[in-house]
Amino acid sequence: MKIKTIIFTVLLSVCTSMIKSQSNMYEVNKAAFSSARFDDFSPVFYEGGLVFVSNRGGSAFVDYSGGQEKGPVGMFFVEKDAKGNWKRAKLFSKDLSTKFNDGPITFNATGDLSYFSRNMFIIRNQKKNPFYRNKLGLFWAVKNGKEWTNIKPFRHNNDWFNITTPYMAPDGKRLYFSSDKPDGFGGADLYYCEWQNGYWGEPVNLGPKINTDKNEAYPFLNEVGELFFSSNGHPGLGGKDIFVTKRKGDGWHQPVRLNSPINSAHDDFGIVTDALLDSGYFSSQRERSIDIYGFKTMQHQVWFAQPQKENNYCVPFTNKSAIKVDTLLFQYQWSFADGNTRYGKSVKYCFPESGRYLVNINVVDRASKEIFFHVSTLEVEVRNVEQPFISAEDYVLLGDSIYMDGLKTEFPNHEILKFYWQIDDTTFKQGAHIAYQYKRAGEHTVKLAVALQSKETGKKSKRAVSKDIQVFASEKEKQQYIETVATALNEDVVSEEKGNFKIKTIYQADKNATKESVFRLQLLRSNEKVPFESSVFERVPSKYQIQERFNSADSTFIYFIDEQAQLQSLYPAYKHIVSSGFETARVTYNSLTHPAEKELFRINQKYGVQSDEFFNSRNTLITNGILMLNNIVNLLNKYPEIIMEVRVHTDNMASASQSLNLSKIRARKITDYLVSSGISNDRIIPVGKGEAFPIRSNLLEKGRRMNRRLEFKIFK
Repeated sequence: MKIKTIIFTVLLSVCTSMIKSQSNMYEVNKAAFSSARFDDFSPVFYEGGLVFVSNRGGSAFVDYSGGQEKGPVGMFFVEKDAKGNWKRAKLFSKDLSTKFNDGPITFNATGDLSYFSRNMFIIRNQKKNPFYRNKLGLFWAVKNGKEWTNIKPFRHNNDWFNITTPYMAPDGKRLYFSSDKPDGFGGADLYYCEWQNGYWGEPVNLGPKINTDKNEAYPFLNEVGELFFSSNGHPGLGGKDIFVTKRKGDGWHQPVRLNSPINSAHDDFGIVTDALLDSGYFSSQRERSIDIYGFKTMQHQVWFAQPQKENNYCVPFTNKSAIKVDTLLFQYQWSFADGNTRYGKSVKYCFPESGRYLVNINVVDRASKEIFFHVSTLEVEVRNVEQPFISAEDYVLLGDSIYMDGLKTEFPNHEILKFYWQIDDTTFKQGAHIAYQYKRAGEHTVKLAVALQSKETGKKSKRAVSKDIQVFASEKEKQQYIETVATALNEDVVSEEKGNFKIKTIYQADKNATKESVFRLQLLRSNEKVPFESSVFERVPSKYQIQERFNSADSTFIYFIDEQAQLQSLYPAYKHIVSSGFETARVTYNSLTHPAEKELFRINQKYGVQSDEFFNSRNTLITNGILMLNNIVNLLNKYPEIIMEVRVHTDNMASASQSLNLSKIRARKITDYLVSSGISNDRIIPVGKGEAFPIRSNLLEKGRRMNRRLEFKIFK
């Protein structure tokens, strides 16, 4: 017996000490309207006042709910006067009042729809009731003017069990309630139904994290998604205690008991609060009767904190352009705003901090790193993780003051209303930055919660994170820990973090290109027409023929010296013209606009442009060449306004004069065939270029074969 007495005394002492340490968490006062003669409980907000349940209007009729209340209860309304004092409570509605148990009640956001609990049979003479039981069920009513009408039962009411203490979620999509349905975990459990297709779906049990083998009831969901309820099954201070939880994926967080003096050694239940738990009301039997108490939060508990994520500013990039390049000759260069470069189709780059950055993707010569073609420009927005953020040292010495702030908290579309801090489970503070001095070495947990309000919708929310801080008794212990443990831990954490970034493509060469697109070596783009003999072009080597195109999309004139279907085919000409002093030349990717140019492009794609495919060793046209030229004839007949230049190129395996002569012979033979097919001689310009315009190196046969090519150029 002595042992039991000692254990009880110790537990009582611990519990009393815990309650005293929490006594400054909330300021609690009994509501002036609550009567010591009657039981008043389960308040809800309604039209600036409160609707609550009370037996102050009780009668001698028997209570058939099966509970242990003192008598039938009804619903009452109370509000404050202009001076802020509570008026006398009055019956809430005669329409919703019976001689049996009425309430608790819940309302939708607009206050014109209610769900309330009452006995399912309300006839006066119970002898006419064919059942020996009169369970509690839910009913709903619609407000019409000042009257509540169209009272109907909840579709899941059942004569064999109670359904009571309803609460409708602020968005009206869920209805929470308590029931002693036989499929629960024991006693009364919490359930919810979802509003689907015009009716409430099947009841869903909130699960074993919330429900126990005893009783859970009086659910209340505030605007930020925190679900409060009462339970005498979870560890508490005695009797019923008030707990809070929140959705976590498909489940719920482990419920947390509210600190005293909201919870006490007596029954505490039926809480309602504002969005951020700054104030509210709850029911308690801490005195002789059940009464309603108002509270103000002095120090906020921090609930459901997730481990703080470290901001990671490293971004993986992959070139998404479909333009193909010869990777033996070229490589992709990623140029960053700070002057750094990376090479490859895919790269990873770590930015110094959050912000917006421009990244250019270029094709460069592998040997010289000279930029040949600009592929894309990206805008990268690197963001801090959207979370509260605790800025504090990870390792501190015992006795030193540690400064913490939440200034790096990142919620771009929200206004931060408040910062709440919880150090271990004993110290609670508010403000964007705080200071604290640890009095015990070891690992300590700091939690930070922020209250937020959406700038777009005005909806309030709360988010919380936690951070572990190591406190050391000496500098030597601190350094040993950092050297042996912390480095490895930090490496593991960083490797698991994911970046928080957004990549926007500002420019991509082939983004709006069609299938009929070519690469051009562009000299100039001008709003006005520029004569070919202008001094602007004086640095262009004479062997290149300047061509002009008018771009109707932006009313500009484009001047270029060559165009090819493959990007790298322009590289020899590009290097030549840039080395000649025309440094503004650049390669562009252009969709062909004239229908004749498009059709010619398709002919080239079908038959190719290598002259070996069209001539034999005696420079006579073969079948493939004739088929291709027949298509050219059709094109010229279809578009009688165009003039076509026939260019023939060779490799450098013969002398320059021999190569030039060969190209002229082949150009002449093509022209003769076109003329013999009915095309006017005035519309064909044969040109032999010889070896002067290679598009590949002549060192290998593969390159030489590509240099032995035909080009058909259209002029209007």
